Amino acid sequence: MPFVVVITGIPGVGKSTITRLALKRTRAKFRLLNFGDLMFEEAVRIGLVRHRDEMRKLSLQTQKKLQLKAAQKIADLAKREPILLDTHCTIKTPLGYLLGLPRDVIETISPNFVVIIEAFPSEILGRRLRDLKRDRDVETEEQIKRHQDLNRAAAIVYAMYSNALIKIIENHEDKGLEEAVEELVKILDLAVREND
Repeated sequence: MPFVVVITGIPGVGKSTITRLALKRTRAKFRLLNFGDLMFEEAVRIGLVRHRDEMRKLSLQTQKKLQLKAAQKIADLAKREPILLDTHCTIKTPLGYLLGLPRDVIETISPNFVVIIEAFPSEILGRRLRDLKRDRDVETEEQIKRHQDLNRAAAIVYAMYSNALIKIIENHEDKGLEEAVEELVKILDLAVREND
Protein backbone atom coordinates (compact mmCIF):
# COMPACT_ATOMS: atom_id res chain seq x y z
CA MET A 1 0.00 0.00 0.00
CA PRO A 2 1.49 3.42 -0.93
CA PHE A 3 2.79 5.41 2.01
CA VAL A 4 3.83 9.08 1.94
CA VAL A 5 4.81 11.45 4.73
CA VAL A 6 4.99 15.10 3.70
CA ILE A 7 7.41 17.20 5.77
CA THR A 8 7.25 20.95 5.57
CA GLY A 9 8.29 24.12 7.32
CA ILE A 10 9.31 27.64 6.40
CA PRO A 11 12.96 28.48 5.61
CA GLY A 12 15.10 28.65 8.74
CA VAL A 13 12.94 26.40 10.90
CA GLY A 14 15.41 23.48 10.80
CA LYS A 15 13.41 21.09 8.61
CA SER A 16 16.37 19.78 6.60
CA THR A 17 18.47 19.11 9.70
CA ILE A 18 15.63 17.35 11.54
CA THR A 19 14.78 15.27 8.47
CA ARG A 20 18.38 14.20 7.86
CA LEU A 21 18.93 13.16 11.49
CA ALA A 22 15.57 11.36 11.77
CA LEU A 23 16.24 9.31 8.63
CA LYS A 24 19.52 8.11 10.16
CA ARG A 25 17.77 6.99 13.37
CA THR A 26 14.49 5.51 12.18
CA ARG A 27 14.11 1.77 11.68
CA ALA A 28 11.80 2.53 8.77
CA LYS A 29 13.36 2.78 5.33
CA PHE A 30 11.96 5.93 3.73
CA ARG A 31 13.11 7.35 0.42
CA LEU A 32 13.63 11.10 0.77
CA LEU A 33 12.37 13.14 -2.17
CA ASN A 34 12.37 16.89 -2.67
CA PHE A 35 9.30 18.11 -4.56
CA GLY A 36 11.13 21.07 -6.14
CA ASP A 37 13.94 18.79 -7.33
CA LEU A 38 11.44 16.52 -9.06
CA MET A 39 9.82 19.49 -10.80
CA PHE A 40 13.24 20.74 -11.92
CA GLU A 41 14.30 17.32 -13.23
CA GLU A 42 11.12 17.13 -15.32
CA ALA A 43 11.61 20.67 -16.65
CA VAL A 44 15.20 19.81 -17.70
CA ARG A 45 14.08 16.50 -19.24
CA ILE A 46 11.57 18.21 -21.54
CA GLY A 47 13.93 21.09 -22.35
CA LEU A 48 12.21 23.95 -20.54
CA VAL A 49 15.17 24.99 -18.38
CA ARG A 50 18.86 24.31 -17.84
CA HIS A 51 19.32 26.02 -14.47
CA ARG A 52 17.26 26.02 -11.27
CA ASP A 53 16.91 29.82 -11.31
CA GLU A 54 15.01 29.59 -14.62
CA MET A 55 12.14 27.74 -12.90
CA ARG A 56 10.74 30.99 -11.47
CA LYS A 57 10.44 32.43 -14.98
CA LEU A 58 8.15 29.66 -16.24
CA SER A 59 4.47 30.47 -16.66
CA LEU A 60 2.12 29.52 -13.85
CA GLN A 61 0.39 27.06 -16.19
CA THR A 62 3.71 25.36 -16.99
CA GLN A 63 4.62 25.19 -13.30
CA LYS A 64 1.26 23.57 -12.52
CA LYS A 65 1.91 20.92 -15.18
CA LEU A 66 5.35 20.26 -13.68
CA GLN A 67 3.80 19.96 -10.20
CA LEU A 68 1.35 17.34 -11.45
CA LYS A 69 4.11 15.39 -13.25
CA ALA A 70 6.16 15.37 -10.04
CA ALA A 71 3.12 14.21 -8.07
CA GLN A 72 2.54 11.32 -10.49
CA LYS A 73 6.16 10.23 -10.11
CA ILE A 74 5.85 10.34 -6.30
CA ALA A 75 2.64 8.30 -6.38
CA ASP A 76 4.32 5.67 -8.59
CA LEU A 77 7.40 5.45 -6.34
CA ALA A 78 5.22 5.22 -3.22
CA LYS A 79 3.75 1.97 -4.54
CA ARG A 80 7.19 0.38 -4.10
CA GLU A 81 8.63 2.09 -1.00
CA PRO A 82 7.64 4.57 1.73
CA ILE A 83 8.32 8.18 0.72
CA LEU A 84 9.31 11.15 2.88
CA LEU A 85 8.50 14.19 0.76
CA ASP A 86 10.29 17.44 1.57
CA THR A 87 8.26 20.38 0.28
CA HIS A 88 6.64 23.69 1.16
CA CYS A 89 2.99 24.06 2.20
CA THR A 90 3.01 27.63 0.95
CA ILE A 91 5.49 29.61 -1.09
CA LYS A 92 5.92 33.33 -0.63
CA THR A 93 5.94 35.16 -3.98
CA PRO A 94 6.08 38.89 -4.71
CA LEU A 95 2.33 38.83 -5.38
CA GLY A 96 1.24 36.68 -2.45
CA TYR A 97 1.39 33.14 -1.12
CA LEU A 98 1.06 30.15 -3.44
CA LEU A 99 -0.09 26.70 -2.32
CA GLY A 100 2.81 24.29 -2.66
CA LEU A 101 0.51 21.32 -3.31
CA PRO A 102 -2.65 22.32 -5.25
CA ARG A 103 -5.73 20.09 -5.07
CA ASP A 104 -4.94 17.82 -8.05
CA VAL A 105 -1.37 17.41 -6.77
CA ILE A 106 -2.31 16.55 -3.18
CA GLU A 107 -4.99 14.13 -4.39
CA THR A 108 -2.42 12.42 -6.65
CA ILE A 109 0.19 12.13 -3.89
CA SER A 110 -2.44 11.23 -1.25
CA PRO A 111 -0.13 11.50 1.77
CA ASN A 112 -0.78 9.66 5.03
CA PHE A 113 0.82 12.38 7.19
CA VAL A 114 1.57 16.07 6.85
CA VAL A 115 4.29 17.03 9.34
CA ILE A 116 4.91 20.73 9.96
CA ILE A 117 8.14 21.82 11.63
CA GLU A 118 7.67 25.09 13.53
CA ALA A 119 9.60 27.41 15.85
CA PHE A 120 9.04 30.80 17.41
CA PRO A 121 9.36 33.59 14.82
CA SER A 122 12.22 35.12 16.82
CA GLU A 123 14.11 31.80 16.65
CA ILE A 124 13.59 31.48 12.89
CA LEU A 125 14.71 35.07 12.34
CA GLY A 126 17.84 34.46 14.42
CA ARG A 127 18.68 31.26 12.50
CA ARG A 128 18.26 33.03 9.18
CA LEU A 129 20.53 35.88 10.26
CA ARG A 130 23.23 33.42 11.42
CA ASP A 131 23.09 31.32 8.23
CA LEU A 132 25.44 33.23 5.94
CA LYS A 133 25.46 30.44 3.33
CA ARG A 134 21.87 31.16 2.27
CA ASP A 135 20.46 34.24 0.53
CA ARG A 136 17.02 34.51 2.10
CA ASP A 137 14.44 37.26 2.01
CA VAL A 138 14.47 39.50 5.05
CA GLU A 139 11.21 39.19 6.95
CA THR A 140 9.92 40.52 10.24
CA GLU A 141 8.79 38.25 13.07
CA GLU A 142 5.18 39.16 12.19
CA GLN A 143 5.68 38.06 8.56
CA ILE A 144 7.27 34.81 9.73
CA LYS A 145 4.32 34.18 12.08
CA ARG A 146 1.87 34.85 9.24
CA HIS A 147 3.71 32.38 6.98
CA GLN A 148 3.58 29.65 9.67
CA ASP A 149 -0.14 30.35 10.22
CA LEU A 150 -0.75 29.99 6.48
CA ASN A 151 1.16 26.69 6.50
CA ARG A 152 -1.20 25.35 9.17
CA ALA A 153 -4.21 26.43 7.12
CA ALA A 154 -2.73 24.81 3.99
CA ALA A 155 -2.06 21.58 5.90
CA ILE A 156 -5.73 21.43 6.90
CA VAL A 157 -6.74 21.78 3.26
CA TYR A 158 -4.26 19.06 2.28
CA ALA A 159 -5.68 16.75 4.95
CA MET A 160 -9.20 17.44 3.73
CA TYR A 161 -8.32 16.22 0.22
CA SER A 162 -6.16 13.27 1.27
CA ASN A 163 -7.41 12.19 4.72
CA ALA A 164 -3.85 12.72 6.00
CA LEU A 165 -3.10 13.19 9.67
CA ILE A 166 -1.42 16.48 10.63
CA LYS A 167 1.45 16.59 13.13
CA ILE A 168 3.20 19.74 14.32
CA ILE A 169 6.73 19.33 15.66
CA GLU A 170 8.25 22.29 17.47
CA ASN A 171 11.97 22.97 17.08
CA HIS A 172 12.69 25.47 19.84
CA GLU A 173 16.11 26.59 20.99
CA ASP A 174 15.41 25.63 24.62
CA LYS A 175 13.64 22.36 23.76
CA GLY A 176 16.53 21.13 21.71
CA LEU A 177 16.92 19.67 18.29
CA GLU A 178 17.10 16.17 19.76
CA GLU A 179 13.47 16.21 20.93
CA ALA A 180 12.24 17.37 17.52
CA VAL A 181 14.24 14.62 15.80
CA GLU A 182 12.87 11.97 18.19
CA GLU A 183 9.30 13.12 17.52
CA LEU A 184 9.81 12.67 13.79
CA VAL A 185 11.47 9.27 14.30
CA LYS A 186 8.41 8.13 16.30
CA ILE A 187 6.09 9.24 13.50
CA LEU A 188 8.13 7.48 10.82
CA ASP A 189 8.42 4.25 12.84
CA LEU A 190 4.73 4.29 13.79
CA ALA A 191 3.64 5.20 10.29
CA VAL A 192 5.31 2.19 8.75
CA ARG A 193 4.01 -0.17 11.48
CA GLU A 194 0.47 1.10 10.91
CA ASN A 195 0.90 0.47 7.20
CA ASP A 196 1.92 -3.19 7.64
